[in-house]
Amino acid sequence: MRLNFLLSVWETISTPYSSTISPVSKSKRMTAYENKRKQGDTDMAEKNLIKVYVNASSSKRVNLIIKNYNDFMGIVEGYTEGLRYMIECEKESSHRHDIGELGVRVQGGSIKSDPTANKAVAKIMTTEALIKCDFSGDVLKGVDRAEEFVSDAYLLRKMRNDYQLFNKQVETLGAEKDVFEKYLTGEMSLSDIAELQNISYESAQQKIHKIRSRVRRQVIGFMDGKMGGIA
Repeated sequence: MRLNFLLSVWETISTPYSSTISPVSKSKRMTAYENKRKQGDTDMAEKNLIKVYVNASSSKRVNLIIKNYNDFMGIVEGYTEGLRYMIECEKESSHRHDIGELGVRVQGGSIKSDPTANKAVAKIMTTEALIKCDFSGDVLKGVDRAEEFVSDAYLLRKMRNDYQLFNKQVETLGAEKDVFEKYLTGEMSLSDIAELQNISYESAQQKIHKIRSRVRRQVIGFMDGKMGGIA
């Protein structure tokens, strides 16, 4: 349902407003609409992005990157940290169970471990394992939901790779790269672009639509394994 909402918004902003609306009124209305659209995208990003992404086609994945461009990697990294936290909690719980409810182990000899340092090292190792999807060694030892964590880690790696691929295609835009990046990040609205380039709102809309279509076509082509003829 939420994904359909995103796609319907996409289609709406690509449809010119009626020519009977005055340019000033039209610009104000569209700026307000863009702000509302961004807020809707943020709400969706916080709630459903990863859930939607897992089963999305290449086309829909690119749409999701564009719609959530500013928040995309933050959400991915936040979810990665959440996985790390759950893994460490499960391992700690398993460890406490192994040594007894008091959580204290009587150690022989004079060698003492540093719990704080151990936790810091474990945190780094778990985070690297999640990012690289390398779960060799004891990273998931004592974890009951290991299969779920591994599956989520691979999805997050895919999202990182898709985002990087998208950005690399944006870098091929040449002179149009700067304005498109500012549009993606929200630094410039269509109204701002129209004013900066001294063109009509509709012309700015068509310009961004053309650039966006080119980038989408290239990214989808690579995602689907198509070689050449995608520009």
